[in-house]
Amino acid sequence: MRLYFYTANRFKYRFAEGLLGQYGVVLKMVKPEFKEVQAERAEEVVADALEHAVLLPAIAEDSGLFIQALGGFPGTITGYVQRTLTAGHLLNLLEGERNRKACFRSVVGLREREGGIRFFTGEMCGVIAEEERGNSRYWYDNIFVPEGESRTLAEMSMEEVMRISDWKKSFTSLGEYLAKKRR
Repeated sequence: MRLYFYTANRFKYRFAEGLLGQYGVVLKMVKPEFKEVQAERAEEVVADALEHAVLLPAIAEDSGLFIQALGGFPGTITGYVQRTLTAGHLLNLLEGERNRKACFRSVVGLREREGGIRFFTGEMCGVIAEEERGNSRYWYDNIFVPEGESRTLAEMSMEEVMRISDWKKSFTSLGEYLAKKRR
């Protein structure tokens, strides 16, 4: 089966291509020719992207870091926050806060030729560390400690991170759905 993946993120594309290939899915990357909508819920961002999709069946994905004590901030604008603030800024917002629970959440949407959009979600939960640890170009990896771990994502290998990631969970759910559908 062939799917068109509407994304400009080559790393995300390669990850999804490898994972979905295990389910007999061939992905073709399509760079979006539209501006991504900003919304509180990832499902809204993904649905809007898929409404613009010309080549079908198509998928799109949106993910973010949702921090409980900050009402879910930065949420779906994690990329924007990454470009405009530092980890220190975020840690300052959490200074003195006991509740440091947070989740990375990924939503993959599938729009088939028949019409509607189906969503597949994945989460990787944990806590925000008290200080930066590790070295990643994505500063939130330097402060996020997954459940069951004492290390931040930046202190883990890429293989370890991808094994527990929200992306893996959402794309795996999509792959399993497509495999069942073909039976």
